[in-house]
Amino acid sequence: MKILPRYLSYFFIKYYLLAISGLVVIFIFQAIMAMALEGDYPFLQILTYHLMGIPTVFVQMTPPAVMIATALTLTSLSRTQELTACYSIGIGLPQIMIILLSLVFMLSCFTLVIQDRIVPPVFQRQVRYFWITMKKKADFFLDVSQDKIWYRSGDIIFNLRHFNGKEKKISGMSVYSFDPKFDLLQVTHATEAHYRDQKWTLNDGQVTVFMGDDRFPMTKNFDRKKLDIQESPSEFLEIEQEVDGFRLKELYRYIQKIEKTGTDTRSYRVKFHYRISLSFIPLIMAFLAVPFSVGMRRSGGVARELGIGFGITIFYWLFYSVGLSMGKSGALSPWLGAWLPTFIFGLAGGILFWRKLR
Repeated sequence: MKILPRYLSYFFIKYYLLAISGLVVIFIFQAIMAMALEGDYPFLQILTYHLMGIPTVFVQMTPPAVMIATALTLTSLSRTQELTACYSIGIGLPQIMIILLSLVFMLSCFTLVIQDRIVPPVFQRQVRYFWITMKKKADFFLDVSQDKIWYRSGDIIFNLRHFNGKEKKISGMSVYSFDPKFDLLQVTHATEAHYRDQKWTLNDGQVTVFMGDDRFPMTKNFDRKKLDIQESPSEFLEIEQEVDGFRLKELYRYIQKIEKTGTDTRSYRVKFHYRISLSFIPLIMAFLAVPFSVGMRRSGGVARELGIGFGITIFYWLFYSVGLSMGKSGALSPWLGAWLPTFIFGLAGGILFWRKLR
């Protein structure tokens, strides 16, 4: 019995490596060509930027790669009558699937580790490379952590407690203005900042002006004040994307922190559950591959299975995207929006697998 797990592992791993390599190359290639056709950046910069995204693409392409690998493994065994030989000695499809699902589960755990340990720091470097090297904003700086958000633009540094892109609102905003020699000129603190009529309005704060000589700084409180800066909400939208650079535990702590401010955290909670559920989608894909792989006709089997596999994958991602959108909008709870498609397709895969055994 020990020979069979090694034999199946060999086929599955071989097909998985071929599938994941092909899918990652195709995805990266089309992304590079799409940006290159726009002609905004040198090709070497575009290539470097997208190569940094390989860990993220690897995680996203693992589910369809697992489906392809499972389907090709079972089809190969069926075509050579090796499945029939297994059945004849009392090894049925359930035992074979236990071996394959064990491999997929280990792969899912590995994917979760990649997503939690490797993707966040690489994503942060990718963001900085885009803004500093490609956008040529040498003064760009953005640091989002559990207790602060620092954003630099030119001679101004912003410290934000939380940015709400949907409401165009900042909670807990401090603005530090410097001269060309980087001497502090002015500090403005505000409880809230709202963006209306293409202007930022600060509420309930104070301004401290540094005179540049031996005199003490002058401080003045205000109820409402216009803030004359060039940054619009679109400039701060990078902050919402930067949470993708958090590890899971950091994202969870960040959600807890901003929740205390009364801020809507649904989108962040959806991100949290999405990153976990995404790692275990391969288990569902492996189940769904079984009915279309076992007992397939010898002629046209591989082409048919690949077509069905890609069709199922596309339909799944559409359904998955709808679930995430409903979680962000509040139609579903965040965890349900991220996990409901997995539950439904898992149930469908289980039913199809059970019918195949009959």
